[in-house]
Amino acid sequence: VSQEILNLISTEDVRVAKKTPGCQHLAQDEIYDWMRESVKSGRHVVRLKIGDPFVFGRGGEEVLWCRQEIGLEPEVIPGVSAAFSAPLLGGIPVTHRGVSNQVVMCTGYGKDNSSPDLIRYHAEQTVVFLMAVGRIEQLMTKLKEDAGYPSNTAVGIVERAGCVGSRTLVGTMENIAELASFHKIVAPSTIVVGEVVRVLIGDDEDPDTFNQGLLIEDGVGAEMESLDEEQMRQFLEPFLQKLAP
Repeated sequence: VSQEILNLISTEDVRVAKKTPGCQHLAQDEIYDWMRESVKSGRHVVRLKIGDPFVFGRGGEEVLWCRQEIGLEPEVIPGVSAAFSAPLLGGIPVTHRGVSNQVVMCTGYGKDNSSPDLIRYHAEQTVVFLMAVGRIEQLMTKLKEDAGYPSNTAVGIVERAGCVGSRTLVGTMENIAELASFHKIVAPSTIVVGEVVRVLIGDDEDPDTFNQGLLIEDGVGAEMESLDEEQMRQFLEPFLQKLAP
């Protein structure tokens, strides 16, 4: 959750769990402890997430935990998954007639930090990976060797989508891991694999755009820099009202 959003919270009791790779289960247990403690003391609790809580966000698990452990049915407010919003903000349509007619969403980290099985290559398919940038080199190797992807398949990474300092990096399956390391791409980032990455980015007359790689800095997110806190609050007011007790 970006600092711009956290600044809008009026309560002083804001607790942030650090879900670093390999330690997610410890952070999740910490969240459960906070929720149990706060509910027992009669307080309202907002479990704030980015994206859609039911898309690789443990939302379903947390609903079940609330029912079983504290006997409450939480209200779930839908969000917009980065699987669709991040590519859009990075200038990548996840579907495009004649290029891609199907979209697959995958996570980079399965249960117990395992690597999920990958779907086989299909020319008119887009695959969006969430929470996978830390494994991008391993991921590209598996897509080529295990799922049959051509090494020149286009790949895009959208970093900090919708935030100030957002960046979009494009390349091919062959060079994207090296490019990401060189440009220090970090989480939160969304990876898009498929020829849709080429539709709006680059020059058809310059095929080297993807072979050499291209970094686009301060895209749509840069527009947010001009919004002051009051403007941001007005924009988010309808959503904040839903969260009010």
